[in-house]
Amino acid sequence: MGVMVRGGNGAKARHFRWEVGYVFWSPDCEENMLIGINGRYPGPTIHAKVGDTIVVELKNSLPTEGIVIHWHGIRQFGTPWADGTASISQCPIKPDETFTYRFKADKAGTYFYHGHYGMQRSAGLYGSLIVDVAQGEKEPFHYDGELNLLLSDWYHQSMHSQMLGLSSIPFRWIGEPQSLLINGRGQYNCSLAAHILDDGSSSCQKKSNDCAPLALRVLPKKTYRIRIASTTSLSSLNLAIGNHKMTVVEADGNYVQPFIVNDMDIYSGESYSVLITTDQNPLSNYWISVGVRGRLPKTRPALAILNYHPNSPSRFPTSMPPSTPTWNDYNHSKSFTYKILAREGTPMPPNNSTHKIALLNTQNKINGYIKWSINNISLVLPSTPHLGSIKYGMQDALHAGKPPEDFPSNYDVMIPPINPNSTQGVVLLWVSEQGHCP
Repeated sequence: MGVMVRGGNGAKARHFRWEVGYVFWSPDCEENMLIGINGRYPGPTIHAKVGDTIVVELKNSLPTEGIVIHWHGIRQFGTPWADGTASISQCPIKPDETFTYRFKADKAGTYFYHGHYGMQRSAGLYGSLIVDVAQGEKEPFHYDGELNLLLSDWYHQSMHSQMLGLSSIPFRWIGEPQSLLINGRGQYNCSLAAHILDDGSSSCQKKSNDCAPLALRVLPKKTYRIRIASTTSLSSLNLAIGNHKMTVVEADGNYVQPFIVNDMDIYSGESYSVLITTDQNPLSNYWISVGVRGRLPKTRPALAILNYHPNSPSRFPTSMPPSTPTWNDYNHSKSFTYKILAREGTPMPPNNSTHKIALLNTQNKINGYIKWSINNISLVLPSTPHLGSIKYGMQDALHAGKPPEDFPSNYDVMIPPINPNSTQGVVLLWVSEQGHCP
């Protein structure tokens, strides 16, 4: 539910009223419980323009746990309390309580939002957030239409079971996801491309409309902007469109020097915009394929349809989907990364630095538990949000010691030790006993 209120200079206040709760859904044709917004999954897409104020009145209808929402990519200038980081900028919203997020869309780009408490993102609490240029301004590239893809991975195991396994002694690895999803849709244990019948339909048994393949309708001889974001909890991905090249024009809310690719890597938390031209046979449809990169893939690719055919939107393409590059072809990934350059005219960073920080992300064993660590330090969330401790002058809320800014030079990142014992399980943020989340 959304309402717009016009302000000065064409800016608007865009109001949304959300209720977050559990729903039964079949994102990959297998029914499961997930977290939805207003009874739907994925969450509603927010559209705004630069300068608009986004106001989200959020009610927590989860019966036993708190909620926070992080607006991924929004810089929150002047509104750090709206960043949605539990115990850092706000206390979790308690069951049956309501909290209003209010922040400004200050930069055009492709973003998304997601739950930032526990593993609620992996349970389906996410959606797209699109910020267009301000009224009267233009993008530095032309397109005739716009499409939106939100990529994710999906586990049949509940988020609570996953959390228990990952925080247990012994550590219980959750394994690879059962499915990859495109806009919340995938097909578990059924490869659509391998079950195409002569009439262009599929022999896969569709158990629910929730998992019907996404069909993106396009017109021939047009240029489309496709916005792509990844909210995966584990998987690094690669995306390709059959018979179509892509011109990358935006990365993480920044315009880039345009470059052409046949496929593109996208890691969790990243977003891109690409341009495609619909210059293929107008009587055919084409596969959009998303597969796993960087890990030995045990999860089938996700498939969607680029639909040219005006009278057969559900007709499956007769050609095979494009293949994902070999999962460990790191040179392919590096080649893509090195092509991402700031657009001409973008202010450049200084040539020389005055301070260097090297961050090593590892899994360490601390007191028998497997913990993610940065330079051998693991974060423990404080009882009082850091912003609150500043506001109320709690001088001892922040640990006085500085975390290490480097790691040993002889550490081989290509052959890391397996979960070494760490002697530095230091809490990054300490809080006194005065003042806790209510």
